[in-house]
Amino acid sequence: MARLYESLVRPLLFRLSADRAHDVARWSLRCAPPVWSVLGASARQTDPRLSTRLGDVLLANPFGLAPGFDKNAEMLPSLSQLGFGYLVVGSITREPRFGNPFPRLVRYPERWSIANSMGLPNRGLPEAVRALRRPRPASWPPIIASVAGFTSEELVDAAAAVEPYVAAVEIGLVCPNTTETERLEELRIFAALCEGLARRVRSKPLFIKLPPHHSEVDRERIFRMLDVCLRVGINGVSLSGTRPVVEPALGMGRGSLAGRDVYEGSLRIVQDVVGYARGQLVVRAAGGVFTGSQALRMLEAGAASIEVYSAFIYRGWGVAGDLKRELLRALAARGVVSVGDVPVVATPPPSLSTV
Repeated sequence: MARLYESLVRPLLFRLSADRAHDVARWSLRCAPPVWSVLGASARQTDPRLSTRLGDVLLANPFGLAPGFDKNAEMLPSLSQLGFGYLVVGSITREPRFGNPFPRLVRYPERWSIANSMGLPNRGLPEAVRALRRPRPASWPPIIASVAGFTSEELVDAAAAVEPYVAAVEIGLVCPNTTETERLEELRIFAALCEGLARRVRSKPLFIKLPPHHSEVDRERIFRMLDVCLRVGINGVSLSGTRPVVEPALGMGRGSLAGRDVYEGSLRIVQDVVGYARGQLVVRAAGGVFTGSQALRMLEAGAASIEVYSAFIYRGWGVAGDLKRELLRALAARGVVSVGDVPVVATPPPSLSTV
């Protein structure tokens, strides 16, 4: 299947603009679940050595599809056939959002990376809840709902609305920070959010999506956020190494860089957070993982799971199956029996002034 995608399907998709190819892929996944059941057969093969836990959530394997692809929980019948250990839907906002001006996506094929400026396009919370309420077969992987917003109140309300229908909830706070005053205000809002979530949303695991940090100031800010998470009993955090990028081809002229270019930064961020939290928070990692060996390094850094998005675009619908097979080979090469036996390798955090 990988050869079919790389030799035929990807070249055809890459003749289209990135936004158009994204629409075509999403349309095919919405409309043809039986086709994806056939195409994903080999990717769905399981191996008990890959089973793991994401807090209280049992996973057949540690690979998840990151949020942003299935924004409205409308592709689950197809995506559930592709071998992922779990799927993240969203990000979901309380009100519908159109998103940023097009173009929103730019590919860098020679680097296996992407710039995006999506702007959280989705149909809003009521539509997402309707989709998530539909019965799901027990064979489907666990679903995590990612909600985003601009105030503590709307985030708590959104999390409470989706929680009954998913295995876990992820929260992303959209709040700019450029000055010391704004950073203090952000921390105040963040603390109020976490306290509100801890009171209202507690029957399912709760993950806070932390912004990436690429400077010493931002790292200290993230550590203060981790202090809040630990104080109020948040279950875990989701991390990525995306970076701001100036890209004139995007409609906004700027966006976020993702893909292979950000892998080392993502790994360093996981090491920072795991080292600071000392095993008290479950870490979901994303950002530039394209191979089983890279996934193993993330697990050794302390991540409980690894989410992919760019690899889904560049490696195709069989990426979860490929990553599972590669991870098994990487484990064998290390002399490790299973994912649950991967030792966390403590690494002193580097000075970000030298990164």
